[in-house]
Amino acid sequence: MAVKNLNEKDVEKLFREVNENDPRLASSVPVEDKIDTNIKDLFTVVGSSEEKSERLDSAPYSYWRMTFSHLFKNPLVIVCLVILGILLFFTLFGTLIHYYPPLTTNVEGKVIPNPTPDLINMTKFGDPSNNYLLGPNSRNWFGVCFSGMGAFYRGQDMWSCVWKGTQLSMLLGVTVAVIDTVLGILIGSLWGYFRWLDPILIEFRNFVNNIPTLLLDILLMQFFQPYMERYGFLIIVFLLTALGWLGLAGFVRNQIIIIRNREYNIASQTLGSSSKAMITHNLLPYLISVIVTVVSTAIPGAISSEVGLAFFNLSFRVQDGDITLGQILTKAVADQTWMRYPYLLIGPMAVMAPLTVCFFYLGLALADATDPKTHR
Repeated sequence: MAVKNLNEKDVEKLFREVNENDPRLASSVPVEDKIDTNIKDLFTVVGSSEEKSERLDSAPYSYWRMTFSHLFKNPLVIVCLVILGILLFFTLFGTLIHYYPPLTTNVEGKVIPNPTPDLINMTKFGDPSNNYLLGPNSRNWFGVCFSGMGAFYRGQDMWSCVWKGTQLSMLLGVTVAVIDTVLGILIGSLWGYFRWLDPILIEFRNFVNNIPTLLLDILLMQFFQPYMERYGFLIIVFLLTALGWLGLAGFVRNQIIIIRNREYNIASQTLGSSSKAMITHNLLPYLISVIVTVVSTAIPGAISSEVGLAFFNLSFRVQDGDITLGQILTKAVADQTWMRYPYLLIGPMAVMAPLTVCFFYLGLALADATDPKTHR
């Protein structure tokens, strides 16, 4: 059966005939009107506002806001920050609260020991040899340095020595950590992105790893020894940062190689992104959480490295007027006296141990908080 094409008038006429022949359809409401009626029955319009319609129900996503929000929800993070705040307070102001200058300068410009004034006669405490073994008391809160620690420490107030040494150790740790971090991230990024640098830096790393670090430090210190009195701080910083960046650089290099050829990076290169934009916008932000984990131990690691140098007499010299935690710990354990008088380690370890533990845990917590997978 052939069906002819119907125009709009033919369709309207057909529906009119159907409506007239079927009484059920004749009284029916048009579909459009029926839909409008149902909508009005189901919903009630209470008003409209273009300004409110554009407002978001929740605040826009902020990476760093979510990071710190997640970080401060951890109670142990708050505890670590409080402990670090206390240590920083006493590092800055401990010598102002209670201080006997351990060292002084004579008329010839030489640094000489400055014993605690009005020091209690040690013979009253059963020490006829005058070894200055006096534990914590109302005058010397951390006790007194004994004679076995050397002429420059003999009879000194341990509280004054500890906080004076902490100031230099913290300054050294922060300086070394900043330099190692900047160099490690910068060189590691270039190392992982530009393939022509790979064979050069790999051979350099293999060469350095085959040289004992202690031997290299001894050789460098023999060369710089005449300049220690004047440039001691800069020399120790150079000694710790000369190769300290290599570990972080190798880590960053490995991570960049893993993600360098992913689809979004290839697409970005195809669209003409520069090498600088690729590194700073595509690669490094992806590595924030893993870099933070490595960097978190940089400050206590630098302080611990200085302790190791002090043990081999390669660090600051007290005769130059420089006191560090590494020196105090090294001198305190020079013989077996500390086993009978453990107060000699209470002062320096009360600073070193919490400092290391708090920085390490904060690094782990910050690495977890900077991971976008933990965000909403």
